[in-house]
Amino acid sequence: MTKLPFALVDCGEPAAVRIEVYSHLKAESLDGVAYVCSTHPQTAVDAITAAGFTTALTRMTRDVQRRCGFVHVFPTGTMAVNHEHPRWCGRDGCDRRREHRSPVVDVDIARHEASIIDVALTQSTRPAAEPLVVLTATDGAASDRVVLSIGQARVLRYRLDALIDTAERGRA
Repeated sequence: MTKLPFALVDCGEPAAVRIEVYSHLKAESLDGVAYVCSTHPQTAVDAITAAGFTTALTRMTRDVQRRCGFVHVFPTGTMAVNHEHPRWCGRDGCDRRREHRSPVVDVDIARHEASIIDVALTQSTRPAAEPLVVLTATDGAASDRVVLSIGQARVLRYRLDALIDTAERGRA
C-alpha cells in the first residue's frame, strides 16, 4: 500500500468529483486520481496542493462508483515511489551496490569539448545517509570523479554563476 503524501477527507459519501493529481516534479506526470463528494473538492485540492502536487478537477464518469476519499495511485507516478528509495533514485541495483543512484546527466553543450562531464546524485543505503553530487570528468582515457555534499554543490553553483556573469560582462 502506498502512503499518501497528503491527508484526504474520508466522509464515505458517494464521490461526485474526480481530482487528477499531477507531480510537482513533472507537471505532465499524472500520479493519481482522488475522488470526493460534492462537499469536499476544495478541502481535497488544498491538501493536495499543500503537499506540492497540482490538480485538475474533472467530472465523474457515469459508470464509476467511488466513495469520498478514495485515491487511485498510478504505479508509474511519484506518489507510488517506494519509500525505501529517494524520489530521484533509478531503482536498479541499489541493494547490490548499497547505494542509490540517479540517472546520469550529461553536461552537453552540443559541440565538441575537450572533456566530457557527467553529473549524478548518489546516496548510501544506510540509515540517515545524506545525498551527494558526483561529478565525473573524462578526458580521453583518463577519468576523474569528484564527490560533493549538497552544500558544496549549492555553493559551487553560486560560484559558477558569479564567474560566468563576470566572464560575460568582460566580453561586452
